[in-house]
Amino acid sequence: MFASPMNHGLPGHRARSAGFTLIELLVVLVLAAVAVSIVGGSAQSFMARAQYHQAVREVASQLGQARSLGVQEGRSVSVGYESQERRLTIDGQYPVRLPDGLDVSFDAVQTQQPGQAGQVIFVFNADGGARGGPFIVSRAGKGTAFRVNWLLGTVEQAPAS
Repeated sequence: MFASPMNHGLPGHRARSAGFTLIELLVVLVLAAVAVSIVGGSAQSFMARAQYHQAVREVASQLGQARSLGVQEGRSVSVGYESQERRLTIDGQYPVRLPDGLDVSFDAVQTQQPGQAGQVIFVFNADGGARGGPFIVSRAGKGTAFRVNWLLGTVEQAPAS
C-alpha cells in the first residue's frame, strides 16, 4: 500500500513543526544587526559630508551677496563671524549658521564694527575692491579656504592647506 510522507503513528519518528529554530532566528538577527551597523556608519559619514558641502555653498553665496550689496548700494559692507553662535553675517544681518561638526578658522580684519556682531572678516568696498580673509571651513582635516582679491573684490575658493 502507499505510505504517507508523515508517519505520525510510528515510534521513533517525530513530526517536524513548520517554524524556525532558535539558532536560525539568532543567525538572522545577527546578520541584520551587522547590516544596520554598516549602513548606519555610512549614513553618518554621508550626512557629515553633506553638511560640509552645504556650508561651503552657503558661505560662498553669503560672500557673493555681500560683494553685490556693497557695489549696488555704493557703500562698504562687512562680513562678520560670531564664534559663539557660529554665524556668518552681512552687516549683522542675513545670518548663516555653520554646523557644530565643522571647524572654522579665520583672520579678523578688525574686532568689531558698529552694527556688526562678532569679528569682521571681510570688507567689500563700494568701488568693487575688498580686504580680509582667509576664512576656512574644514571637516576631518580637509577644508576650503575663502579669500578675496583685494583689487577686484572677487571671492576665491581653494583647498585649505
